[in-house]
Amino acid sequence: MTWIIENEAFANGDILLSSLNKLNKEVILWNDSFWQTEEYKNFPKNSLFHGSLGNASRLCKCNLPNIISLCDEERFSSSYLQNNYSKYLLNQNPIFTTISELMEKPSLLDSLKTQKIFARPNSPLKEFSGRILDKQNLSSASFDYGFYHSDMNLPIVLCEYKKIEAEWRFVCVNNSIITGCKYEAESRKGINSTECHENDPAFLFAQKIADEKKQKDFAYIIDICCADEKLWLVEMNPFSGADLYLCNTEKIIHSIENL
Repeated sequence: MTWIIENEAFANGDILLSSLNKLNKEVILWNDSFWQTEEYKNFPKNSLFHGSLGNASRLCKCNLPNIISLCDEERFSSSYLQNNYSKYLLNQNPIFTTISELMEKPSLLDSLKTQKIFARPNSPLKEFSGRILDKQNLSSASFDYGFYHSDMNLPIVLCEYKKIEAEWRFVCVNNSIITGCKYEAESRKGINSTECHENDPAFLFAQKIADEKKQKDFAYIIDICCADEKLWLVEMNPFSGADLYLCNTEKIIHSIENL
């Protein structure tokens, strides 16, 4: 198969790229000029994209026979996760609303018992980054309206603030956890190069979630955290638009190609 890599999509480059080159895999470096030239329509059969969420989503919607873009937006939305994985989720009893509705009805927040709240878009495309906010001082700008998007009807999720003690990112391929690593949420970086062992409680918890088999994409991301000395599901993300931090890239490549 051929790997389509958008190297510039990640702050320090795509960590898949060095392993792909080491393994002598076929690689095409993505360039946004391809949208104008339509070169992507002539990529080899079974080309798999890995890069930005925006391009992953756009390629997925193109539904081309030669390109695989693993970005099932519906099944990675917060609302889908709430409906299908609620018993695992860190954020219990979230409020699903829109920016405009919240601005008109601030009383929506009355059910949240903490002064600080966590807010994120419902969509996995992350029109704004998840953040902690003071529920008494909210404005549309709190959700990056007018900066990164211009949609007052953007669906958002609001939850009580919970202190997270540790976080891990796991890669699931064909319903099996292949690799995982700890990461630091604010910097969006892997903490160290030590791979999460398959007997680690976080690894086993991620596998328990993968065993639900409620995702259509054959590869995707599961983020796990520890809060109040208990493991929780934070979110899931589309593989084709996810930073892999310090996960074992050779395991990922071999697992996907073996499918």
